[in-house]
Amino acid sequence: MKKTLCMLLCIGMAAAMCACSPGEKKAGDAPKKTEGESKGLIGITTSMYTNEGLTIMCDTIKEKVEEEGYQAVIKDANLDQAQQTKDVEDFISQGAKLIIVEACDSVGVKSAFELCNKADIPVLSVNQVLGDDLLELVVGSVTSDNYTAGYEVGQEVAKELGGKGKVCILTYDVAFVCRERGDGFKAAMAENEGIEVLEVFDGVCTEDAAMKKTEDWLQQYPDVTAIFGNNSNCGVGIAAAVRSAGKTDDILVANVDGLSGDIRNMEDGALDITAVYPMKELAAEAADKAVEVLKTGKCGEDPRLKFSLCTIDDLDTYKEYWGIE
Repeated sequence: MKKTLCMLLCIGMAAAMCACSPGEKKAGDAPKKTEGESKGLIGITTSMYTNEGLTIMCDTIKEKVEEEGYQAVIKDANLDQAQQTKDVEDFISQGAKLIIVEACDSVGVKSAFELCNKADIPVLSVNQVLGDDLLELVVGSVTSDNYTAGYEVGQEVAKELGGKGKVCILTYDVAFVCRERGDGFKAAMAENEGIEVLEVFDGVCTEDAAMKKTEDWLQQYPDVTAIFGNNSNCGVGIAAAVRSAGKTDDILVANVDGLSGDIRNMEDGALDITAVYPMKELAAEAADKAVEVLKTGKCGEDPRLKFSLCTIDDLDTYKEYWGIE
């Protein structure tokens, strides 16, 4: 019994000595987080993580909020709004401090926003364009000027065609970000009496679907002189079909996004005109807005960032932007 008591006293003295060692925290020192500890979960859900621009955006936001001491998780809805709503539900059940949504469907995402509101979790919308009724459900929005991007690409297409030609257009109106691009492009076409729009086909935003539809058009409209795609995936698909048909010299290919795949296609002569998405700038802006919401509960105005028109004359500038050798 005495030996046991002696041993306990020794342990207690050793612990007291350690507690007073110079390397330990003193009263008033900020507590250091242990490994794995965080300020809370930040949920990030995107429509298509495999899209290069959205990958950059999500990864940049994740890195920024993790620097602030939060844990961030990215979920890919793969263009499925029902899946995205389920992902939001999962984030809510995990007690997320903030949910960042790049919506699949500009209308269908409403139920996900309402779930966040009901759970009293702020939701930040990024990249996607929303109607006024949905903007009331989010703490903030970060987007770009997609209409002007489509319009300026359309103007350049009309210029290259000399104001005369036959055009096919791929749209994806369920996502307002793509709808605005298509609307801008169509407005530019309407300003040229000599340009005939052969067909506007809605519902395409993937490479395979764009390639298949372009192949159909090349059979249906052998005299088509220009084809427009609403995003980078469409641009790559259109370019592949036109290249395969041996018509790169006969058909003008244009799109909006100007990601690295587009710039490579332009270098190869398979893409003629694009509008480069300021994705790095939007990613940084979205990350800053996320941190602002976490710190203040508020968010500044939507920046509506501007695209940059790119033709073969601007190739070197955007090869450097995307780090293409």
